[in-house]
Amino acid sequence: MKYKLFKGCLSVIFISCLFFYTGCIDECDGQEGEPTLYISFATEKRYTRVYGVGGKEKDTYDYPSTQWHVPVSIKDDSTIVVFESSTGNDTLTIRYSRTVKMESQRCGFRLFLDDFEITEPTTFTRLPDEVSYYTNELYVYIDE
Repeated sequence: MKYKLFKGCLSVIFISCLFFYTGCIDECDGQEGEPTLYISFATEKRYTRVYGVGGKEKDTYDYPSTQWHVPVSIKDDSTIVVFESSTGNDTLTIRYSRTVKMESQRCGFRLFLDDFEITEPTTFTRLPDEVSYYTNELYVYIDE
């Protein structure tokens, strides 16, 4: 009798914990990791290295591409991206504001990026008017 009662109580506790923790996962919208900048070009470009200054370097590409991506700096108010090629270097600077807010007690603090603009220094001549931002992803389209 005691064994059945103990087994029943454990089952109720287990099911209660399962529902409780499932609700916690849905409360936080799951934005993990660092924001990423996706840079698209109108024509294919051949770069040997693409990296953010002070950030993480990306792998070397041996083929032309129309899209490149680098991590966005979360410790600075801007990210400078260097595009190295055999003919020279190009740069792109994106400035933004960073705000840390408490999302909830369960989810903790979260970093918000806002007010994006492309600023100097940059070597590109046909820059976009805006930078799109969706859930830790920035998108820039360069018509060159």
